[in-house]
Amino acid sequence: MTTGKLKAYDQLKLRLVAGYYQPGTQLKEEPLAEEFGTSRTPIRAALRKLVEDGLATADTGRGIQVAAWTQWDIEEVFQLRLLLEPYAAQLAAERCTPQILERLESSNAKMQEAISSDTPDMATMVQDANRAFHHTLLEASGSQRLINMLGTMIDMPVITRSFQLYSRSDMEQSLHHHRDLTMAVAAKDGDLAKQVMQLHLQMSRHRFMRNRRV
Repeated sequence: MTTGKLKAYDQLKLRLVAGYYQPGTQLKEEPLAEEFGTSRTPIRAALRKLVEDGLATADTGRGIQVAAWTQWDIEEVFQLRLLLEPYAAQLAAERCTPQILERLESSNAKMQEAISSDTPDMATMVQDANRAFHHTLLEASGSQRLINMLGTMIDMPVITRSFQLYSRSDMEQSLHHHRDLTMAVAAKDGDLAKQVMQLHLQMSRHRFMRNRRV
């Protein structure tokens, strides 16, 4: 993917993850090209990549739309993350570098700052810090296969936006797990990192399903 196509993809992906578009919204090439100040070619390539990632769907007669997520989709994503992400955390701990550790600690500090704030965009700030933490751990695993499989699942909009429904206590518990993961990574204890990530994802799933029923 060329630089122009990659830029269009990154911009659109950030919008989808942030909930800028509602599920089912049509993503049309011409208006997006005009908005981004580019031709339709990079937009077309970006939309194809979003469909490949599962963040959008292509339907004959209806074009490309923002993906809607069923209960089965959500359950499947949590199960796949529970299978794969603890292993990624184990690898990250075993392959940790000072630079990775610094980025994890920075994400934790930003998450704490967001939780302590009393601003309307607190949940969005926590969401951003959470995504950065998980992506840093995934990158630290050094496994391109895991990165390819897990990257989109971590960014699944219906899950990332669940922080809008979290209580401050929920956010603090999530941060506590992140700090425990950071300590395990710093100690290069792969088994501990794996166990903490399993607990973290199980609790995340529990909170998510509880909030969806509210």
